[in-house]
Formats: sequence, structure tokens, C-alpha cells
Amino acid sequence: MGRNATSRTEFTLDHSMLALATKTDRDNAELRRVIAGVNSISVHSFRFAQGVSFDPAAWAALVREYREAGWQHVASKRPTDGNGISSDCWVRMEGGTVRDFAVMFTGVRQLNFVSVSGSIAPLDLLHLSGHFGIPRMDSGVALPEDRAK
Repeated sequence: MGRNATSRTEFTLDHSMLALATKTDRDNAELRRVIAGVNSISVHSFRFAQGVSFDPAAWAALVREYREAGWQHVASKRPTDGNGISSDCWVRMEGGTVRDFAVMFTGVRQLNFVSVSGSIAPLDLLHLSGHFGIPRMDSGVALPEDRAK
């Protein structure tokens, strides 16, 4: 999806890196509890000079790949005016637990894709917001920053 990006930031934090990072916020016991069940967090952020555009074939291949791997597309949000932030959310369940979670936020010139792997209760996803490159959540609504406006 970021093939034509003019800049990109990509990183993955494994469990040991996440555990180390939580030590900087010693007062946040909930974050440490959630991180105990997280294996990794990957963040991919792409910026585009001419605006975000999707190759329909690449998008279809991505959706097919996720479905074949057992992922469920659970939510989409599209702006009515075409200028706001779009979002898509996928989960892969194992029993009653979220095993993997992925969210993509797309603005006019920016695309952000975040995936979390591990044993995570759905409510615990809120405790990860605002940390490790994951957009901050306010009352359950994602508030991504689109600095390219």
C-alpha cells in the first residue's frame, strides 16, 4: 500500500521491547497488564505528496489475504465529503479472545497501518491507544492526526 509513498516510517516492537517501554510509565498498571499478553506491535506510516491512492487490485489482494488467514473485517468508516479520515478494522479471533488486531487510517496524504499480535481482550485495546504509535482513542473514537492538510 505504501509503494508510491514519498516518506515512510515502519517499525515493529516485540514483547521484550514493549515490556521495557512500559517501565517508563510506572504509574500505568493497566498498560503493563495489557502488554503482558501482547507479542508484538507493528506500525507502518506512509505519506504521499500527491495524495493517497489505492490500486484496486492491490486492495482486493490485501483483503483476500486477510480473509484467507482467518481475519474478519469488522468496521469501516468513510467520510461523506471525501476529505476526512477513513478507517478499517480487522480482527482475528481465537475462542473469545482477540488474537490479532489491525487498523488502517487513511487521510488525504497519509496512510497509517497498525497491527497488534497477542492475546488481547477487546476492551484492552483502549489501554494501548496513545502508546507505541497507536492513535489515541477518546471515548472509543480514534483521533488520528493528519498533519498533511
